Amino acid sequence: LPANPTTAFSIRGDRGLAEKRRRTMPLNELIPMVNQLQEAFAPLGIPPIDLPQIAVVGSQSSGKSSVLESLVGYDFLPRGTGICTRRPLVLQLLNENVDQDYAQFAHISRRIYSFDDVKKTIQAETDRVAGNTKGVSPDPIILRVHSKNVVNLTLVDLPGLTKVPVGDQPQNISDVIRSMVLDIISRPNCIILAVTPANGDLANSDGLQIAREVDPQGQRTIGVLTKLDLMDAGTDAREILEGKVYPLYHGYVAVVNRSQKDIDTSKSMKSALMAEKEFFATNSNYSHLAQRQGTLYLSKKLNSILEDHIRSCMPDISHRVKVMLRDAQSELVQYGDDDTATEQQQRAIVLNSITRFCQNFREYMQGNCRHKDQSILYGPARLRHIFTVEFRQHVNTLESRDALSDEDIHTVRRNAVGVHADLFVPNAAFETLVKQLILQLEEPAAACVRTVSEELKQLLRDVLEISKEIGRFEELRERVWRECMSLLSERTRATGEFVQNIINMEVAYINTDNPEFEKIRTGVYRLMAAHQSMPPKEGGASDSTHNITPSKPTPSKSQDESSSLREGPAGVLVRDQWKPHYIRVSTKQLDVCVTKQDTAPIRHVPLEGCSFKVVDGDDGKTNCIEISLPRRSFFATSETVSLGFSSADEARSWITALNKARDSGGGGGGGVFFFFFFFFKNRGGK
Repeated sequence: LPANPTTAFSIRGDRGLAEKRRRTMPLNELIPMVNQLQEAFAPLGIPPIDLPQIAVVGSQSSGKSSVLESLVGYDFLPRGTGICTRRPLVLQLLNENVDQDYAQFAHISRRIYSFDDVKKTIQAETDRVAGNTKGVSPDPIILRVHSKNVVNLTLVDLPGLTKVPVGDQPQNISDVIRSMVLDIISRPNCIILAVTPANGDLANSDGLQIAREVDPQGQRTIGVLTKLDLMDAGTDAREILEGKVYPLYHGYVAVVNRSQKDIDTSKSMKSALMAEKEFFATNSNYSHLAQRQGTLYLSKKLNSILEDHIRSCMPDISHRVKVMLRDAQSELVQYGDDDTATEQQQRAIVLNSITRFCQNFREYMQGNCRHKDQSILYGPARLRHIFTVEFRQHVNTLESRDALSDEDIHTVRRNAVGVHADLFVPNAAFETLVKQLILQLEEPAAACVRTVSEELKQLLRDVLEISKEIGRFEELRERVWRECMSLLSERTRATGEFVQNIINMEVAYINTDNPEFEKIRTGVYRLMAAHQSMPPKEGGASDSTHNITPSKPTPSKSQDESSSLREGPAGVLVRDQWKPHYIRVSTKQLDVCVTKQDTAPIRHVPLEGCSFKVVDGDDGKTNCIEISLPRRSFFATSETVSLGFSSADEARSWITALNKARDSGGGGGGGVFFFFFFFFKNRGGK
């Protein structure tokens, strides 16, 4: 570490020289060294190392500014009503043998010899960042004062605690200031200088109260009492200074600052210090404590406390600085030497960075990288889940009844023949209905493409985050991200068009010559023929746009038509065991009840599109009827209902009743949907 306070830290400096200087560094150079670290870490906002410092806290008008000006010896802080300190002011006092005292700001390289200009600069810089509406900002102002009349000391002047917003201040100004103060004084290496006016109740001191929250034992708190000369007659602060009211480890120091009248009459700091010394020496309440009171004693005490505190923290600070230097040097080596790198070497660095990014993406897609949250699917596993589970579930939710009703089927059939009489079922009607069902696949397919695209986008973002090689170059990182997003967008659009073309091809030609379709052709014709004789509903579609004569009302079903075609006891195979039940066969439906007296069946079995056959039971005695239910979607599995009877004749008679129930009445859209998906699957299952 450099011994000269004006010497900047060099990341490539001689380690041996720095170690030698650290061992031989005098105490009066500890504070300037910490000042350099403080300036180096200032742009980071939150310093990576908890540096020793003294923070000045207190309520508004408690005398904080007057204490700091007495320590410096100049009137340099903005004054006025309301909040004067609206940004943290890091005040670095440097004891140097200079011909004329001067100040320097960290953001201004030139020296300022007029402290009136220092005041104006602080005000202008505060307004620039915090605005001119009495707002506050945590961005600090760093001010160095070089003088032979000060001791080496660093103080952080924080905004005064307030309770009521004034002017254009936000309503939560009290909470904002309090949070800012707590953020600094809660650091373990921060010494708290709590300023309290002596003419108020110590129990109501805002400075001591907030210090007690983070330092309940008072181990790192110093109390400063101001305005002793303004206390009521007959009262004094002797018990407080003696530590009998609220003791602190570092005790209390009383000061007497200039009054507002002294400031208005431009009373010099030297005269103010002499008046302060005379006050403690002549006041009978404080004469026995005069040697340990006053501004001069406070400055020496703060210097001693801060240097001792820095010395105790130095081993940890030194270790952490070394670690940071080592890490920075390792990172610097990866960047290469800009002075000697040729254009070819720079291209190689960029190419290697991009290659490593591609390797990381390939490893992610192969499942070699583990996501930080193992409770969720990620990367390629998530992509597989989208294809095999989410897309399948979306397709399974499709229902023909949602897209086609009996009235829709009847209307399409009549539109297919136009003004002609429909003696036969037209193929155009069937193809029109099937095409409408095929188009239902558009939304699930498009949703699948969008979901996969979003998952790949997140995957690329994560891979880019872990690729440290490419992350070193911000512009290259942004360029790679834009190229990846452009490529992903282009391929997403192309994939969507490809999927749409597949659906369009299926819609363009309905292949009814497929051998598998031959097996269900009869059922399709029977279903369409059932709609051929179906009259239009009241207000439904008709053969022409305008009815010349009113249509006749559709007669309601008779009692005999609405009753069951057959009912009786039967066995039902439930989990490989025969259970006695009572079944009723009605139009298009089989109802399964537990007993004959049950009016509400435990299951409805739609018979539309079903097939029936008689088989022998597993026990060799029961004659079974297997009812094969149609599959309702592309991915659904076949389902079979088994009914058991005592004789083969009884089973055959029940099959007759089932066929009659299935073929009676009008067919529904669900049958068409079944025929389409059965046929569609055997064409390749695209």
